[in-house]
Formats: sequence, C-alpha cells, structure tokens
Amino acid sequence: MAIINDLPPDKLDEVLDFAEYLKKKNLQARPARASVTRELPVYHLGRIESNAFDRTTLYGEHLDRKLA
Repeated sequence: MAIINDLPPDKLDEVLDFAEYLKKKNLQARPARASVTRELPVYHLGRIESNAFDRTTLYGEHLDRKLA
C-alpha cells in the first residue's frame, strides 16, 4: 500500500487498469475449472478400519518420545 500511495496519479491509473484486467481474467477462468469434476475409483482400497488413521495407531509412542 505504501508503494501505491507514492505513485503519481497516471501510474496509479495503470495499476488500477491492470488490477481490473486480472479480476476479469480470473472471473472468466473460474467457471471452466469449477465445472470439471472427477471421481477417483477407490474400490481397490477395500475396507478401512475406523481408527486406521488414528495418531496412536500410526505412530504408537514414537511421536510422544520424539516430541517430549
């Protein structure tokens, strides 16, 4: 913001024009990306236990010793 405050008015207009251009470009690109959805097959994973990603199940007491 300090840089913007130090700019002369004609340069500030250029910055605003560029910012508006970027905003317009971002709005035009967003719907195209948002419409792409993909589903990954996970049938090969099988059944996952409810505590499979639990900290204690994964690391046991290892992290307690490392972080102590």
